[in-house]
Amino acid sequence: MSEEVLSKSEIFEGISKALKIHENISDYVRERLCCGASDVDSKSEEWIERRRRAFANLKSLMDKYSFTTKLPKNDLGIMTQAIIDYLLRIQLTFAQILVIVDSLRGESFSEIYMDSLTTISARVHEQIVTLGHMVEESEREPESIKADLEHIIKLERQVDEDNIIICRQISVKTAEGESSFSCYMMRKIIAELEHISDYVKECAEILADI
Repeated sequence: MSEEVLSKSEIFEGISKALKIHENISDYVRERLCCGASDVDSKSEEWIERRRRAFANLKSLMDKYSFTTKLPKNDLGIMTQAIIDYLLRIQLTFAQILVIVDSLRGESFSEIYMDSLTTISARVHEQIVTLGHMVEESEREPESIKADLEHIIKLERQVDEDNIIICRQISVKTAEGESSFSCYMMRKIIAELEHISDYVKECAEILADI
């Protein structure tokens, strides 16, 4: 009896389902960071429910990777496993960000951070959405794949540049006596968002080669 393996289309369908969950988590993180901790009533029913859904989405992702038990034992299988590796890293990094945000317990983000923080979190979300589109169009529109890859790479470079700017801003605020705890946590959030940006770019480059 021959071993059942997935086709390329079925593999992309499995990746797409996982990315939809990542998009939902990314959207929560983006909105949570963009409005600032002081503007969010973390005890309101709305945010309690949204936080619950974000963590539930993180847990549900493991089931979305079950299709990997039927990967072909060839280059396609190897490249797919590499993508899953990066998706797992993204999942863990989002979990770290959610825990960090919880630890702030509504502490105010300094106004000086907000433009950069809003921009970085929005760009990371856009990268993930674009990666999802790239997967969906992978077998229909080859030119679209190239355009999506270039866009993701462009966003990754912009995130790197934004990270430099906000780290300088945080250093200034620390020197002025702002809470070292909130400054440290802000640095951590920015660093983790930059990691996600890098992982998304790696996924996109692998997809473009499949």
